[in-house]
Amino acid sequence: MNDIASPTIAEQTSIGSLLGRVKMAISAAVDDALQRDAELAPLEVTAAQFSILAQLHQGETACAGDLCKNMTYDRGAMSRMLDRLENKGLIRRVRRAGERRTISLEVTELGLELLPKMRACVDAVVQGFLRDIAPDDIARAESVLLKMLHNAKS
Repeated sequence: MNDIASPTIAEQTSIGSLLGRVKMAISAAVDDALQRDAELAPLEVTAAQFSILAQLHQGETACAGDLCKNMTYDRGAMSRMLDRLENKGLIRRVRRAGERRTISLEVTELGLELLPKMRACVDAVVQGFLRDIAPDDIARAESVLLKMLHNAKS
């Protein structure tokens, strides 16, 4: 195993710091792109809200608890985020038949209609971040990140 805690590695250039900084930069750029889109701007959709919509649409989850785990949000913050999405008409809460306490989340028709446009904004941002990076380097980075995710689960 590599010793990643070497004192010679500067805090700003450590893998953890860089991953966090890139994530924040992409998120801010996605927020900006969504606000610049004439059709999406009135809804004031954020990168975090897009992430929720995408996870629900892809079937990765259908409940707030799983979203909290996936996004490292506490229940209160997630509840407020879901309230905002529901008020914008992008999701709806649905009680599961026979289960009084379980509420499923669904993307509405408006949400489904706008998701491709949101995805296009996100894709354009990511492509901008990958500009001038060789395809082999991108593939290598993806491989490393997938291994890191695998390590997190084991």
